Amino acid sequence: MGSLGQAENWLKQKEGNDKYDQRWRDHRERELFNAYCAQQDWSAAKRIVESSVKEGSKQGRKKRLEELSELNYDEME
Repeated sequence: MGSLGQAENWLKQKEGNDKYDQRWRDHRERELFNAYCAQQDWSAAKRIVESSVKEGSKQGRKKRLEELSELNYDEME
């Protein structure tokens, strides 16, 4: 099984590939976001939020990250 970092890099490489639509990408982003949050890796989770393709998902993840981390989003590294 690969690392989360490898999965994140793989997902970045798929940007712009017509084979992977926004819905598919949004689901993968959610999986990565949840995995990083489970490890309390807030900076990695924030990277996923910032690269989210759907604005609605981005806002929801941002709020969830603040709730889980008990940190202000703008103050996270």
